[in-house]
Amino acid sequence: MKKNSNVQKNNNIHDNFFKSLFSVKENLEDLLLGTLPKEVLQGLKPETLVYDPTEYVDQELAPYFKDVSCNMFYGNTNIKVSLLYEHKSYPDKNIHLQLLRYILNVWENQAANKQPLTPVITMVFYHGKPKWTDSGFVQVPEELKRFVPLFDYALFDTKDIEDHAIIRHFKRPSVKVAVWFMKRSDNLIGFIKNNPDLAREMFSQLKEIDETIFQKIALYLYKVSGLEPDKIDEIMETISPQVKDAFAEAANELKYLGKKEVVVKMIAKGYSDKEISEITDIAIEDIQKIRTNNSH
Repeated sequence: MKKNSNVQKNNNIHDNFFKSLFSVKENLEDLLLGTLPKEVLQGLKPETLVYDPTEYVDQELAPYFKDVSCNMFYGNTNIKVSLLYEHKSYPDKNIHLQLLRYILNVWENQAANKQPLTPVITMVFYHGKPKWTDSGFVQVPEELKRFVPLFDYALFDTKDIEDHAIIRHFKRPSVKVAVWFMKRSDNLIGFIKNNPDLAREMFSQLKEIDETIFQKIALYLYKVSGLEPDKIDEIMETISPQVKDAFAEAANELKYLGKKEVVVKMIAKGYSDKEISEITDIAIEDIQKIRTNNSH
């Protein structure tokens, strides 16, 4: 039970990071344009991309994927492109069955909303160590293929792109850092520590990232590493004082946001400003501001 709980917790860390980064339209576009097959890209019209906030992963698929979707035109045809973050760190022989269920979920949603059914391109985001293998859906004689739902999917395996190449491959700094972090998530801090020059080059991208996105990146690093912030600060100091200060500042902000959530809950339970301040070490005037903002 504890092992399953740890797996779920780990999945949630990756899921939240994946969803928060690639729910941003510009980030999703950059990732898709850098990873979809060339023959698909030739007909795509990225300027027509519209983010779709609907999640088509149901309870049965939740152990396998987290999804981010968008609509755009391929020539004159409206299509849906879905990016599915693969939870497991190894290939799944039932991937076609899972993707078929996912596509059916999309079509059932469209039918229920009286929308025309659209082609669905699924792209699997995989960052496991074993090489991705796929023996196909079902093996049938040529004469019987018309009776079987045969289809393919796009695959982005982070092992297929070198660390240095990530910087050149994508345009947006947040996408570069996110892909790199997820590629090395099994030992991110250790990899940073052992590859300071690469880390320095990658972290140079961070100065172009807005504060909100940077906090998401910092939060992912702190959570996936499982280390205390001061230990991470020591490693970041070897990269550069600027990087260390940036992550330390983000850590303080994240710590404050965590305390702020506690304050909101304590306000709801009827604690006084003085009691909350004594417990959280947040100034009374800040608590009063939170109370005022939360009352609207």
